Amino acid sequence: MTARAVGVAAPYQLFVGAAVLFTLAAAANMASPLYTTYQRMYDMSDPSMTILYAAFACTALPALLFLGSSADVLGRRPALLVGLGCAIVGTGLFAVDFAAVPGLFLGRIMLGVGLGFATGAGIALMVEASPARWPSLGSTVATIAFVLGTGVGPIVAGTVAEVSGDVWMPFAGMLAVLTATTVAVALLRVHRPVTRQRWRPTWPSVPHRLRVSFSVAAVTGFLGWAAIGVFLALLPPVAESLLSKSNMAMTGAVVGSVLVVSALTQVVAPILDTRAAQTIGLTFLGLGTALLVSSNITTLGGSFTLAMMVMAAIVTGAGHGLSYWGANREMDILTPPTQRAGVTAALYLAFYAGAGVPAVVVGALSMGSSLVNAIIVVSLVLLLCTIAFLPIPSLTLTGVRKARADRVIDARVLEAFDVDGDRSPTTDGAGVHAGVSETAR
Repeated sequence: MTARAVGVAAPYQLFVGAAVLFTLAAAANMASPLYTTYQRMYDMSDPSMTILYAAFACTALPALLFLGSSADVLGRRPALLVGLGCAIVGTGLFAVDFAAVPGLFLGRIMLGVGLGFATGAGIALMVEASPARWPSLGSTVATIAFVLGTGVGPIVAGTVAEVSGDVWMPFAGMLAVLTATTVAVALLRVHRPVTRQRWRPTWPSVPHRLRVSFSVAAVTGFLGWAAIGVFLALLPPVAESLLSKSNMAMTGAVVGSVLVVSALTQVVAPILDTRAAQTIGLTFLGLGTALLVSSNITTLGGSFTLAMMVMAAIVTGAGHGLSYWGANREMDILTPPTQRAGVTAALYLAFYAGAGVPAVVVGALSMGSSLVNAIIVVSLVLLLCTIAFLPIPSLTLTGVRKARADRVIDARVLEAFDVDGDRSPTTDGAGVHAGVSETAR
């Protein structure tokens, strides 16, 4: 039974789901342009900042792993409300200046738990609200909302903090937005889950028939978000180095730009087949990573670095948008409704790992080397992995080995020729074609 079957207005359900994903993604990434300010305020070391950045990913991954499937049993609305509640607590810890460094860490942890609880439920809610005449609408709007929130959060936070001179002000405004979104979710009239068993934290499972497609989508998404993770780790310090003084608004704009490009790309992505979108997206990701590495040729000057960074951001954003949309949409098409939240949570597990792992590795390597060298090493590894995986989405559909019937035909053709490539004296050209045709029949 669908939500529409019990009188739920599908457009409202679609709007609320998009608002949840957008708001949670924005709240989780608002701190990105403010990290350098926090470091100066609390005299935090580089290792501490690396751990703070990693706290969200290290929490969101287990939350997705064990809590993401809860919406398939508890229902979409309860899972969304719990996720929003956690996000409100986490944002509140950033909005008040009494907990200092422990408050920053606890806030990141609560935001990770909230996003892990609500991601699968939000996307499932939107997919189920898609009209029959436009089945890809829910999936497309969901991915756009999530990516746009990830990009808009840093832009708004940096701008508000720069104008107000207060790093707590952006989070106070986000608390109001989260509260309004929670009320909208509470007013939803959604169907109860089909399953009635008691829920307990479980490992999200992927049906056996979906595992090949899931693996392709998961690796594609991992590589796409890994490229974004490298950008998010690199752009703030580079932006500050290119400016005469620290500017939180400019840093937020630079951080969010690549994700805004990704969101805009997803508007046109539905004209492509899902595997074509993944393949083209991976190609753009490889090119964007190569441009990112090239931008670190410092002997060519700051203007060259800035121009290459802008080009890399545009190309990488477009590649991320296509690959992310293709991976999401393919799994939405193939996954049965009763398992959608769990499969989506498992898929986003790969996405979050991609977003967090490269940045953490960059931070770890930078402890024994320069930040630029650490980024170049990670970027080169990412480029090689992208190139190696590039043909896989297409090969899993077309296959690698020939079918047995085709091999038999090829063997008959070879038998019609001698080892030197000449025609057999007892078989003319017509005989070869006749033999092949007979075999094919």
